[in-house]
Amino acid sequence: MEIIKKIKANFVQIVEVLILIIVIFLPYMLDIPSWFVAYLKHHKPEPDIGDFLPYYILKTGNMAIISLSLLFVTLIAIRRYNKEFIMNNDNVYHNYPYVWYWFCAKVLGIKKCNLILVPIYMQFKLVVENIFKDYPLDEADFPIIEDEPECIVKKKNMRADLLEINLILEDTYVIESNQIPFRKKTLPTIKISRNIGNSHTRHFSPKFVNAVSEEIRKLPQVYIVNVYATTNPMNTVRIIRSTFKMADRGNIQHVFVYQQKRSGMRRFDGKGHKIY
Repeated sequence: MEIIKKIKANFVQIVEVLILIIVIFLPYMLDIPSWFVAYLKHHKPEPDIGDFLPYYILKTGNMAIISLSLLFVTLIAIRRYNKEFIMNNDNVYHNYPYVWYWFCAKVLGIKKCNLILVPIYMQFKLVVENIFKDYPLDEADFPIIEDEPECIVKKKNMRADLLEINLILEDTYVIESNQIPFRKKTLPTIKISRNIGNSHTRHFSPKFVNAVSEEIRKLPQVYIVNVYATTNPMNTVRIIRSTFKMADRGNIQHVFVYQQKRSGMRRFDGKGHKIY
């Protein structure tokens, strides 16, 4: 079952959360201060904080302080362990809530996250918001095509006032017009295609990344950009960093990424995910 695979993929994080919960209640269950009555009676702490602080915490006998202290020490140990841990290494669709990714990175201290099999809208969100420090991708899995043809750029319904536009990024898979939400079809649209032919293989394409960046920078001030993409993680990360992840947000006010369904005609969802 899918849920079992997802639990297995997050086994380390789940165990760490359980450890933190247990640590919080441990002083209440075991009455830890009573263990140190004799020690506290005859022991005089040294002036350094490493000796005095534990002595003071135990001396108070305050369960809440002891509990928080144990939680703090345990969390430090967990974060040290997670420094080299890579999230999302299992072969399962990693469709988790944003808050779970945030918790794993900011609380559990995980620094690295694999973006393969992560929904594209979540890839955008994680990279734009700097949730993880590193998104390791093996370049051998995304080879560069030698002498790759120029990308194809098509525009339709363009007009002077571009309050809202569609940006279609056709990379690994072709995107047909009937896959775009019906209510968005009449909007000004820019479609950028890597010359994929009948190939569904994943390639890193600097030309494709540059083409997207150039087309977006040519635009005047745009209020909303709706993104429909079949980009692989290598191209996605580089497109985000070169085009959408700008300190002043560039010439774009808001970005919505529409997720493609995984079955049937693979239409894009009717509602986009707001990135910023």
